[in-house]
Amino acid sequence: MVDNSHMPYELTLHPQSEVHNELQRTESREVTHSSIDTPSRDPESELEAWLCVIGAFAFALPSYGFMQSVGTIQSYLQLNQLQDYSVGQVGWIPGVYLFLTYFFGIQIGPICDYGGLMPVGAIGVLMTIASFFILAECTAYWHFMLCLGLLAALGSATISTLGMSVVGKLFVRRRGLAMGIALTGSAVGSIILPLMLRSLLPGIGWKWTMRVLAFTIAGITTPGLLCFLPSQRLAARAPRQRLHNSQALLDFTAFQSPAFTFMSLGSLLLEFVIFGIAGLLPTVATKAGFTPEDGYLMIVVLSVCSFVGRILHGLAADWLGPFNVLLMTITFTIVSMAASFIPFTNQAGASLFVFSALWGFGSGSFLSIPPVCLGAICAVKDYGRYYGTYQLYSTAALLCIY
Repeated sequence: MVDNSHMPYELTLHPQSEVHNELQRTESREVTHSSIDTPSRDPESELEAWLCVIGAFAFALPSYGFMQSVGTIQSYLQLNQLQDYSVGQVGWIPGVYLFLTYFFGIQIGPICDYGGLMPVGAIGVLMTIASFFILAECTAYWHFMLCLGLLAALGSATISTLGMSVVGKLFVRRRGLAMGIALTGSAVGSIILPLMLRSLLPGIGWKWTMRVLAFTIAGITTPGLLCFLPSQRLAARAPRQRLHNSQALLDFTAFQSPAFTFMSLGSLLLEFVIFGIAGLLPTVATKAGFTPEDGYLMIVVLSVCSFVGRILHGLAADWLGPFNVLLMTITFTIVSMAASFIPFTNQAGASLFVFSALWGFGSGSFLSIPPVCLGAICAVKDYGRYYGTYQLYSTAALLCIY
């Protein structure tokens, strides 16, 4: 017999057991190393993430910006191609456009969560550009309804929802500033697009104005789409994004959240007053003795101050919290209205210009801060779905106004 008592002790161990323990130690070191590296992989500190914010800005300009300029189109059609129709009948065209732009977001949001941002963005850009080229050839009522009311609305809903979804997914700590910068595209669009329409329509006519508008939007949205190229990679690198894909189907589960419901209803009321003031201010100015040009100038002053407010309020939201900032700006807006608008409504003085500036600065947060609040009550991976559903509430504000 062979005496094993003199053999080394380690030779009596099972080799497989030793290899298994070594693999466990290696995996443990890798996990620890990965957790240490996680902060350096935060996309919010990278230039490419802010490039995506520029892309969202470019998408907000022709979508949300044109939504605030569609009244100019309505006025022109009422006096020209659709002069045989009543004001109410012509008003249905921009009304359907605004309604569907918000309504389609409930389906586009889940698609943005599912993935494939670049194909979806490309389709939205092509639909938006094509709608203005086709709009140039429209002559009948149903032409304008299908082109502006349906096609342009679908394109606008696609690019606006996608842009805000990308920003909401990439940013958490600096979401307020990022969202504020992105939504200044709306303020810029509400200044540039009406100026273009008012200067081009009398000079070169309907067809070439729409074509120039289409080329301008193409020159803005195409580079904006390219800005989103790093978005998928940045989202995949962020640990909070390494989750299973959502379903790209219509999803109403956001309505099950009481916090989401209350926040959306509050935003509905804020948007109601925003659209109401923007629509009534030129009329109030005219009745107070101002010229129509002065009334339009007040809208420009309002939009410029709103541009400044969205950035500053977004920056403050990252430090003080979005809900706190929103409450402060609401209070500021109420006080400024009581001081400068209510006492001097019937007087053609500088008070209405002061009110326009103060209202624009305060109400800028009504559009830029709620999307930041939305990120505080939902998971990052579901932001697109929640944002699309959130926009559905905005259709109620449009229905109340119309």
